[in-house]
Amino acid sequence: MSVGPGAESVPAGEHLPVTERVEVRSLAPAPGRDPALRALADRSREAGGQVGSGIGSLAATRGRLAEVLGLLPRPRIAEPAERLVEWTRDGVDGVELRWSTGFGAPSSAWLLRPAGETGALPGVLALHDHGGFTRVGREKLADGPDGVPSTPTVAREELQAFRDRYYGGRAVASDLAREGFAVLVHDAFGWGSRRTPDEAIADRFHRSVDLQLAGRRAESIRDGAAAAEVTPGQRSELLTAANEPQLAKELGVLGTSLAGLVLRDDLIALDQLAAATGVRADAVGCFGLSGGGARAVLLAAMDDRIRAAGVVAMMSTFAGVLDGHADQHSWSFLSPGLSRVGDWPALAALRPALPLLVQYAERDELFGLAGMHDAHAILTERYRAGGRPGAYTGTFHDEPHRWSVAMQAELRAWLTVALA
Repeated sequence: MSVGPGAESVPAGEHLPVTERVEVRSLAPAPGRDPALRALADRSREAGGQVGSGIGSLAATRGRLAEVLGLLPRPRIAEPAERLVEWTRDGVDGVELRWSTGFGAPSSAWLLRPAGETGALPGVLALHDHGGFTRVGREKLADGPDGVPSTPTVAREELQAFRDRYYGGRAVASDLAREGFAVLVHDAFGWGSRRTPDEAIADRFHRSVDLQLAGRRAESIRDGAAAAEVTPGQRSELLTAANEPQLAKELGVLGTSLAGLVLRDDLIALDQLAAATGVRADAVGCFGLSGGGARAVLLAAMDDRIRAAGVVAMMSTFAGVLDGHADQHSWSFLSPGLSRVGDWPALAALRPALPLLVQYAERDELFGLAGMHDAHAILTERYRAGGRPGAYTGTFHDEPHRWSVAMQAELRAWLTVALA
């Protein structure tokens, strides 16, 4: 496999991880695990009135969410998105769309429908994951005019290997379109067309990544193993990961956040989907795996146009994440101040009449099982208290952090009913 000019070869299945777990041995607890600090923070949040405390309305909670995330105003749609390329392939009609978000590069998207279908259909936003794989966004979930896509920096083999690992090898948005939905999948801020170019990242992060890679090579040689080859694309992913805390700092100075800008891009995409011809305004949903599931929680919480939401391998209490898993998550999920508004399952239940499917992966490396079960209990109780216990469905699967083909089929069947 080669990625771009001058790339070195690497087995397609060896997707270079962005982060590596580091075991820290200490007699003292890390601050996030200090019982006294946790108790102090709990009292502070309770005094501030979290979701479910009886303080504030839905509108007030949304206002607090918008403030904590630094949600910036978004442009009104003055004209339809630019249509670039249209195609029909494997039972799907597709069109490439492009629109401005008001800053940075335009967002690119694909709108998919069943081939030949001209009537109004339920609409769904398919939200791509984080995955430590930022050179592509929409391509993770959908096939393009030539099938499995490739880009100047990502070969088909690398993308297919990623799908094999996390999506059962499937293009999940294309599969959903074939079943009778209008599916919009777009690049969110930080991915694909909306990604920060490597040349915009500070030199010190370039040096840091190169030192990291040199250390890996030296360790391999010391252990008598062949030095691992790293493609320019894989180096680029390490660079983006190293830069994410710096990006979060800069966005904080501007009064916004990584999660806030991703949510803003998702709201703009929702505006585009709602305005598209042949989409039922009364039947719009969203779903996503991992970071895409986090996006689905916030999008559904903030906008009543979402009538159903699917969250895959992205549900736990925040306390469960602190128990040894915080280092594995992005600033796009663990946004500063978010827990002051509500625990993660409480935010997912902010609209307790909304049809919600949460699929838990019991062997998920990114979450503890106890945190998942606690979240399931909170969601069950919130929906019971809201008078619509049947609107929440939580299913547990003997899977690691991935979305199996069987789980995908479950969500498609559930969406068909929820958006009927």
